[in-house]
Amino acid sequence: MTGRAGLVLTVLAVGAALLRGHAQTPPAQTFRTGIELVIVDVSVRDHSRAVTGLRAEDFVLTDNGVRQRIESVEATAVPIDLTLVVDLSGNPAGVWNTRPSLARTTAAIQAEVSEVAKMLRPDDRIRLLAIDTRVQQVWAMQPVASLPAITRLEIDGMAALYDTLAAALLQPVEPARRHVVIARTKGLDTISSIDAGAVRAIAERSDALLHVVAMETALDNDMALRGFQCQFMGFCWPTRRSWTPFEHRLFGPVHQMLPDGEALAGGAEATGGVLHKAAMLSVPTLTSTFRTVFDDFRSSYVLRYTPREVPAGGWHTIEVRVPGFRSYIVRSRRGYLVEEPAPAPAPAVIPKIPRTLGELTTAYGREAYRQVMAGLREARDPERLLRDFERAGNPWPAAPRREAAFALEVAEPAIFSTRRETRETVYEFLSRFSRLVRHPLEPDLFERYWHFTLLTLLEGSIRPAAAEAFVERALERFPDEPRFVLSRAIVTDQRWATRVEGPVTGADGLPTPAHVEAVRSRYAAAIALRDTAIEANIRLAWFLHRIERHDDALAHLSAGGAQPIADPTLRYLRQLFLGHVLGALGRHDEAMEAYRGALGVVPGAQSPRVALMNALVMRGDHAGAEALAQQVQLDASDDLDPWWMYWQGQYRLNSLAMTRLRELSR
Repeated sequence: MTGRAGLVLTVLAVGAALLRGHAQTPPAQTFRTGIELVIVDVSVRDHSRAVTGLRAEDFVLTDNGVRQRIESVEATAVPIDLTLVVDLSGNPAGVWNTRPSLARTTAAIQAEVSEVAKMLRPDDRIRLLAIDTRVQQVWAMQPVASLPAITRLEIDGMAALYDTLAAALLQPVEPARRHVVIARTKGLDTISSIDAGAVRAIAERSDALLHVVAMETALDNDMALRGFQCQFMGFCWPTRRSWTPFEHRLFGPVHQMLPDGEALAGGAEATGGVLHKAAMLSVPTLTSTFRTVFDDFRSSYVLRYTPREVPAGGWHTIEVRVPGFRSYIVRSRRGYLVEEPAPAPAPAVIPKIPRTLGELTTAYGREAYRQVMAGLREARDPERLLRDFERAGNPWPAAPRREAAFALEVAEPAIFSTRRETRETVYEFLSRFSRLVRHPLEPDLFERYWHFTLLTLLEGSIRPAAAEAFVERALERFPDEPRFVLSRAIVTDQRWATRVEGPVTGADGLPTPAHVEAVRSRYAAAIALRDTAIEANIRLAWFLHRIERHDDALAHLSAGGAQPIADPTLRYLRQLFLGHVLGALGRHDEAMEAYRGALGVVPGAQSPRVALMNALVMRGDHAGAEALAQQVQLDASDDLDPWWMYWQGQYRLNSLAMTRLRELSR
């Protein structure tokens, strides 16, 4: 049976559709069901009055036409998750000088939402979406008590009505709560990547109750303005843009329902909701619609039953009636879906080292990650592997996150390739995927880890010119992420270290003053953040030591005093660099103590041993230096010297980041 977890992946699929330029078919979603139990929310009204006090025997419920025994009926006021959707799109054929006031629009929306919020209870939550050229999440789902002020809106653009409704309906719902979507629209879509039929399919299988409020007066005003400006002003073509978008309309002249309107109305009704239109002189609003919906919730019923004498799989049509009272109007979910498991194909044999794309994706789908890594390390043509992957499309159509995670795995050999053409191909490949992983509403944890995993790879390749663009893209999405701030400082530092990545070196071989300031300021930004302060101080100290500002370097290595350092790599590097800086300042005894401290962290590390040996020679202790040199040659320790990976930045964290990304992609 399909679970609610599928909703998050579907949201990503919708976002991918917006970027790839084609619609995605939404997966089916069940409605509050378990394998043995079905839960149905039901509201009963007698004209305008909510009916209370009904018992199980008053209801007749059929599942695929077979009457079921209702095991329990509850009339409880459960907490509500409310998503409000407001239409801020403009007239697609309007003239340039009729733009609405952003301040007045914002104030009106704030006032309207505040009125709705007053009707909610303390344990209810609210989210605000806006229809414009793109899906706008004005604020995420949050307690009604902490309702924020609207600080940013985009208005008067194209109308992404269907995309916004899909994003609203795909909000995951906690089992103990109900999700209500109330959308106010002028009934026009001009830019969505999906159609009204897809919205209906999503609505039929979502856990939300959908009410659509038609702003027919606003639509009439837009249409009247078009006619007036064409007939009397000569503006028969839009002047704000050079093209007229294709329009999907819910209503035609005199407000008759068009096919798109019927599809949307059917979707709302399938959830137990309604498409609200003007009646005589009464025009529905968000406030009046929610008042009616909220009254229904206060007096609605929760029916539970175990399906009997109906096939387990497929679509189940639900009908609920109260036959003893003909005037009663009953609204409920129309059905739910139970997916029948597909017959399991014969398991493909995964070779010990998969080499073809098919073998690699099969192994990855079975989480045989070690085999995948072994196969990728031996890839003879990483560029061809990338192109095969792009041509084949997503091997896991229902799991776009897994595709995005695998994209980084398959990109790694090309990132470290010695061929420039291969690297240029992988940078273009990664640039496309960095847009495809964008969450359609707001940056999320998967996107954060995807960018971090990519940055660790790029830092590890030590090609800062290529890495900088990806760092800036990650910071655009996550401006306060400490690791991304540190990445920007590291790749800037790498420019002078490589001496081949741009004009950062002066005639004297030292970095230019502008580059010194860039490195210093960017490390300072990372030092200001708790999670990266220690590493940024250590790296800035090493940069300052290299340009012979030893006192400044010592100050940064001493920052934090006796603060413990959890990361052994950073403990080691601090001691090693402290030894070099103290030696440069002529404090050789203290330098030797620091080198011994580094060996205490990584006993088999070569760098502090060699440094200690040189310090002994400078003190005239040739016998001690010779003994240490013999020890270095005879020592069979396999300890990896962290210094050898220093210039690869945060690449040491790549394995942990990739492991977490795989977990999030399941």
